[in-house]
Amino acid sequence: MQSRVSFRLGAVFGLIVFLTVLASYLSLGHQLQLLLMKSITHELRRELMLNRELLETSMGRKAFLQDPDGWADRIGGILEVRVTVIAPDGRVTGDSYIERNRLSSVENHADRPEVKAALSASFGENSRYSQTVKEQMLYMAVPLGSPQPFAVLRFAKPLYDISVFEAGVRKGIEQGLFFALLFSLGVGVVSAYLISRPLKRIADTALRRTHGDFSGSIPTNRGDEIGLLARACNYMSEEIKKKRRSEEWYRAVFSGIREAILVTDAAGDIILVNPSASRLFRLEGAMFQSRSTTLVGDEGLRVLLDRVHGSKKAIVKDEMLVTTLKGKRILQISSMPVMREGVFDGTVFVLNDITRLRNLERIRRDFVSSVSHELRTPLTSIRGYTETLLDGAMHDAEHTEAFLRIIHQESEQLTALVNDVLDLSKIESGRIEYSFAPVSLMEVVERSMSTLAPQFAKKDVRLDLSIPADLPLVRGDASYLEIVVRNLLDNAVKYVDEHNGRIRLSAAKRDGFVTLEVEDNGIGIAQKDLDRIFERFYRVDKARSRQLGGTGLGLSIVKHIVLAHKGDIKVRSRLNRGTAFTLTLPVADQYPLDNKT
Repeated sequence: MQSRVSFRLGAVFGLIVFLTVLASYLSLGHQLQLLLMKSITHELRRELMLNRELLETSMGRKAFLQDPDGWADRIGGILEVRVTVIAPDGRVTGDSYIERNRLSSVENHADRPEVKAALSASFGENSRYSQTVKEQMLYMAVPLGSPQPFAVLRFAKPLYDISVFEAGVRKGIEQGLFFALLFSLGVGVVSAYLISRPLKRIADTALRRTHGDFSGSIPTNRGDEIGLLARACNYMSEEIKKKRRSEEWYRAVFSGIREAILVTDAAGDIILVNPSASRLFRLEGAMFQSRSTTLVGDEGLRVLLDRVHGSKKAIVKDEMLVTTLKGKRILQISSMPVMREGVFDGTVFVLNDITRLRNLERIRRDFVSSVSHELRTPLTSIRGYTETLLDGAMHDAEHTEAFLRIIHQESEQLTALVNDVLDLSKIESGRIEYSFAPVSLMEVVERSMSTLAPQFAKKDVRLDLSIPADLPLVRGDASYLEIVVRNLLDNAVKYVDEHNGRIRLSAAKRDGFVTLEVEDNGIGIAQKDLDRIFERFYRVDKARSRQLGGTGLGLSIVKHIVLAHKGDIKVRSRLNRGTAFTLTLPVADQYPLDNKT
């Protein structure tokens, strides 16, 4: 700052002096030029008139007429001027600058302004560049003889004297201008240094304040304007410290709020958003300034914001479905107008994303509804057959056994449902501890097939097993992997035809993972149902599933177990062509084996 102020102040002083001297230089040079020109003109005219008087005497005329050129040469040499004698018809008969033998080749001077003026008005004067002698000349001419002139006498003097004198004066003025400029710059730099020292101290302190350094203070013992500036700077520093502390607290609170917050000004332009709003809409930064009210979102939301801003009224928990950068979200919107001294100054909007809450509520309602329905069906059946038996059917041996078998079947279905619900609840809540270890997928498949062997035999299902002997071990909990494989095989057995059913199990290693595919030639699954078959209680054919003893929770349990094993499961199917579930599990050496989840 010091060097800049010194340079600028010195430059200003120098410029003032420079312009002053320059103006004087231009004015003085012009005045000197006029004065010298006036002096030369007066002297040349006096000499011309004197020689005219001498030539108009009889003695002077006789000598002049005998040899005009010789006379011109003598007078021109004495007076140091160019003397030209011109006949009335314009011929040059004598010239002190031109040799005698060249006079005949000189062009006629009858049209020269000074000659014409001399013949018509007894005196002529003109200043111009001479093509004959190649110089800027001052010409004066008078007629000789009266009343009928016998010649015109012209004196001319070069103007180089004026140029030489003017050049000398200008050189002196230029030197003075240069030294005056240097002197003024020096004075400006010294003055600026003395003035800028306290200003530099104030500037350095202000710069430290902007970087958060509030140590020290500026001395305020001066009584001039700089002292007033120092006191004002110290006061502003204290205010900035207070404001920074409150702003940091405000930013921390504002940025930590989960709800999206939009703040508009009195014109409806968005002037402030928090990070949650930035993530919902295309707005950058936790403290974002904008001149536009356009949001990347639902048109209905923009209409709502405009309507609330226009009404200047508060709204409380207005729910609406909004399209955001995260897709369709359910937002609970509240607003509060900002009033400053009784004047409307904007609106604060709070947008709470309650999509997950509403989804959880929906899932809870669906789960309660599904469980209630699944429990009611076997309980109703058990109650109905029990009442029938109590009403006297127990004495009918033929029907009693059938009724009891149905009651037993429904109780087993009810037990399986309760067990599956409890298992799913434990899996989803994360209360299960998996004991991961290297597991042979071939052994898991063999145990599962052994458990379901009676079902395979009952439906006469053909099993094709294609698992290579060198298949790597997978990372998993053997007991839970057996649940996964058993559920997949159980589904396959249920939905294939008797005597014509075929189930194929194949495994392979791919990029650090092992895949196991369970494929059947059963009834298949419609394309519209494929995305939902892993949902709880979702069944493609509810009547057939219930008839076959399904609870609708098996595939949901499978999905959760596979995800806990850092694996994946996919399904592909075509109606009446069969279904294939592909299970992917990591190879044992891809992860530590002693961790539990």
